[in-house]
Amino acid sequence: MTLFATVHVESPVLETSVRQAGDVSVTLEHQSKTTDGELDMTLWVSGDTHYLDEFEAGMDADETVSRWIPIEGASTRRLYQTRVTAQAGRLQDYHGWTDGRATFLTAHREVDGWTVEMYLSDRSVLQQLAAECESNDVRFDLYQVTEVEQIEETRQFGLSKVQMETLLTALERGYYSVPREENLEELSRPLNVSHQAVSERLRRGVGSLIKNTIATQWDDTHPRPPRPNVSPVDSSTEEHALS
Repeated sequence: MTLFATVHVESPVLETSVRQAGDVSVTLEHQSKTTDGELDMTLWVSGDTHYLDEFEAGMDADETVSRWIPIEGASTRRLYQTRVTAQAGRLQDYHGWTDGRATFLTAHREVDGWTVEMYLSDRSVLQQLAAECESNDVRFDLYQVTEVEQIEETRQFGLSKVQMETLLTALERGYYSVPREENLEELSRPLNVSHQAVSERLRRGVGSLIKNTIATQWDDTHPRPPRPNVSPVDSSTEEHALS
């Protein structure tokens, strides 16, 4: 039986970057290992312009980062290709730790570590992942594990289990009430994540709901509004590397 799991690992990867930036939301979209053991990570980072600039300065100072490249961005959201050192990459090798039996979905970086969503072939993979974390001195906490059959209904709306629970919690606790009964900081406490992570989950969850519900009903007689332009990074931008 395939499982959907949410786990938290206290990997040091990007810890310095996030601590220096302060109020940012960091989402790992994809990671792959290079031939020399380093990790290439595709990151979306959201926050005020000042905090995004601080995040970039943090990556320059972060010993787990060997280099980074801005791919595209706007004033409050930027995409980066970041290469993590081989030494640090060994502390976040989900694929290797599970012998390829786990399918990585996404991960969110908080100050104290990564909250990771993944599919697992069975519970033995979860046990193997926990054992590998322990052997590498990486703290591991299981937030939830669910049989995939139990979450198929949410998938028709493009929602992950975490996004669904965050949206429902926000609704129940009055985040969407007028006037608002709880802010992001208050909402983050029962969810046991940072308010930046809650904001990112809500944004992605609402976006998925729109795409998979009302957006499917648009037709030629109701053209969709144009997407805002996102200025690409100048192609002459060089990689940022630690000296």
